[in-house]
Amino acid sequence: MKIKNKKIMAGGLASLLLLSTFLVFFTFKVDASSASSQPKTEITVKGQASVYVEPDIAILTFGVLSEDVSADVAYSQTSAKINKTIEAVKRLGIDSKDIKTLRINVYPKYSYNKDNGTSKIVGFYASTDLTITVRNLFIVGKVIDIAFKNGVNTFSNLTFDISNSSPYYNQALSKALENAKQKAATIAKGLGISLGKPKSVTENSYVNTPPIVYYKAEAMTSSTSTQIQPGTIEIKAEVTLVY
Repeated sequence: MKIKNKKIMAGGLASLLLLSTFLVFFTFKVDASSASSQPKTEITVKGQASVYVEPDIAILTFGVLSEDVSADVAYSQTSAKINKTIEAVKRLGIDSKDIKTLRINVYPKYSYNKDNGTSKIVGFYASTDLTITVRNLFIVGKVIDIAFKNGVNTFSNLTFDISNSSPYYNQALSKALENAKQKAATIAKGLGISLGKPKSVTENSYVNTPPIVYYKAEAMTSSTSTQIQPGTIEIKAEVTLVY
């Protein structure tokens, strides 16, 4: 009977030892898991850069507005002046593919009677607008002068641009990436942590808008030749890095 009790006690002791070993191991696993679940420092930086480029094209938008009691006559007058202008700018070396009709409009002119509150059609307006791309910036002023001498009487805008901006944008993008990496390195050094490879890299959408030069039509009709200064165009790029 005593031997049996000893066996039971020995078996119980072994079970306790096994249970305590399991609890120590389980506690270690829980502690290790808790440590690994601690939030890690995340660094997010934004890099920006610009490249300044001289434009190589100019885009002119102007047109002719005519008025007459007859819609047909108003339209004919506008068409004649537009055609004359197109032929004149072609003689300056402008290619046909760089001349585009933007819009054609014919609409009534109304007269309003204040006494009885009625209005009636007393004539018609006819307008045509052209967009001309000038690839030789030295003749932009001449194109404007010739256009007004041949009947153009409205001028919307003059925009300078770059015919192929991709290489310059890639330059700006490369500089923006380096700018972001430098910022991340500075932050990491201040925090005393090391940087690995970025977890994500985002090229942020950015629209580079060419500068627009506005003119009044009256200023174009003077005898003085139009002076054009294209300046430079800023091409921007931006990226976001997450470490």
